[in-house]
Parts: sequence; C-alpha cells; structure tokens
Amino acid sequence: MPKLKRVNCLRNKFTNTLDMRTNLPPFQVMKICRRSITRQYGRQAASVVLICSLMALLLAGCATQGPSVEPQEKTQTAEQALPKIDPKASALFEKALTAMRKDKDAVAEKQLLQLTKQFPNFSGPQVNLGIIYYRAGKYDIAREAFNKALELNPKSVASLNHLGIISRNEGKFKESSEDYEKALRINPDYAYAHRNFGILLELYMGRLPEALAHYKRYQTLVKQQNNAEDGEVRKWIVELGRRIKK
Repeated sequence: MPKLKRVNCLRNKFTNTLDMRTNLPPFQVMKICRRSITRQYGRQAASVVLICSLMALLLAGCATQGPSVEPQEKTQTAEQALPKIDPKASALFEKALTAMRKDKDAVAEKQLLQLTKQFPNFSGPQVNLGIIYYRAGKYDIAREAFNKALELNPKSVASLNHLGIISRNEGKFKESSEDYEKALRINPDYAYAHRNFGILLELYMGRLPEALAHYKRYQTLVKQQNNAEDGEVRKWIVELGRRIKK
C-alpha cells in the first residue's frame, strides 16, 4: 500500500474508532494509542496519523468527546423481553425501548426506572438504563447499572460488552479483555463483542492476528443477521490483513 494511502487509512480508522469508544479527552486517547501506532508503523507515521486526527477533531468541534454507541446497539438492546408477567409491565418496557430507538432517552429513563421499582428482579430495564447513561457520558452510573444487571442475570452479554468499552476507555485493557472474553464464552455469536474485542486487540494491545480473527467473525455474523456486510469493518479486514503479511 502506498505510504500516503496507508497513513490516510490509519487516520480514518483511528478517528472513527475514537468516536465510539472513549470517555477520555481525545488528547489522552491519542497518547495511549501513539505507542501502538509507533510500534506497527514507526514514529513518523504515528505523528502524521495523530496530527491529522487532531485536526479532524478540532474541525468537528471535538464531537468525539460526546457519547456514542453503534447504530445496531440502539435498536438491538439487551434482553428485549421481560418474563411473562403483567402485560402492562411488558407494554411499558416496549415503550421504553421504542423511545430509545427514537433517541428519546429522558422518556425511556423514566419508564425504565419505574420498571426497576415495580420489578426489581428483572435485568432488562437495568441493561437499558446502562445504555442510556452510557450514551449520556455518565459512565460511572452506567457501570453501576450494567453491574446490577449482571447480578440479576450473569449471562447479560450486552452488559459485559459495554463494561468492556468503559474499561478500555479508562486504560484498563486487561479488564476490558476479560469482559469481552466472558461475553463470548456466554454467547460466541454476539457480534458486537467480536467487533469491540478486535478493536481492543488491534489498537490498544497490538495483537493483530487475534484482532483480525474477531473482525472476520463479526463480519460473518453481521452478514448472517442482516444479509449485508459492515463496509467499514470490511476495509479494516483488508488493511489489517496486509499489515500482518508484511
């Protein structure tokens, strides 16, 4: 790959991945990632990538500091069905999910909090409260909600996936890795855990062959579920495959 094209590819990937996985200021995340990029491409390439990314962040008004989740997470939240109980409770839960899909998180939060009081033993409302707080950048509260959901349902893969992202943002890569591994032991076909684990392994831990395997598995699962590939991850797979061969 020509040097300029390779640098542009890295810059785009670095900026895009920052957008959904950090609660740290961009400058701190750049400092964390610089070591990984330098190791893989050299000091000069790392400097170019980080400078270009910084310019993009400034032009965008530092938008990457805001909360963000993958589009699929917005419409495919965890535990979307309560056990067969009061039909009114199930209806309220579905209303909350509909509000989340429409980005009406304040409305959804009230409905979910009501459900946690009426049905404290159900994990679904806790998971989705965690997602709402994660979107809002309230990471400590989000962690509490996800941990509560795991107390109620240790198989909540969506909670483990989000905890992995939060730990990664804090630089706790070992804990993040453990969260993804737990999620995939519970459900090897949980696509989001494969995607986020791949990002952790590639950009933060330098374990490229393992990252590639997770990207490929994610792509396979997405294609099976949606009859279409993730175009962004397809580029990552090609570019990472080239780097591994060198």
